[in-house]
Amino acid sequence: MFDSIVLRWQSRLDTLVKSGAWAAVAVLAGGAALLFVGAAVFLRAEEEFGPIRTSLGFAGFFLIVAMIAAIGLSVVRRRARLREARIAAAVAQAVPPWWLDPRLLTTGLSLGRTLGGRRALSVGLVGAFVVGMLLSRGIDRR
Repeated sequence: MFDSIVLRWQSRLDTLVKSGAWAAVAVLAGGAALLFVGAAVFLRAEEEFGPIRTSLGFAGFFLIVAMIAAIGLSVVRRRARLREARIAAAVAQAVPPWWLDPRLLTTGLSLGRTLGGRRALSVGLVGAFVVGMLLSRGIDRR
């Protein structure tokens, strides 16, 4: 039980750290791209051709870095969702069936002791008959 909780928290922490790193790279590269675009506009007004190509080249480079960081961020988040789904499936498989619930078993044993052997057997048979009738009925599709 605690293993699934620990695995979930480890998964979330791992995703948080990786997402934070990729988001920081994306923000920094996007900011740098805007800085160089602004510098390119400024230099265009000041000079005609030399420094502009360099500034636009740097802006394009940092824009590509920001795109790569955004793709990395989406990959990390998608993997985290898949990991969460696998952990939830493993936890769901580890849960025992409802009829093995200790509260239900304790209640059944207590009822059996209260009613006595023959009465408990007859109540159990009637209950099984009712459940069988309910399960054998067709499902109304309306």
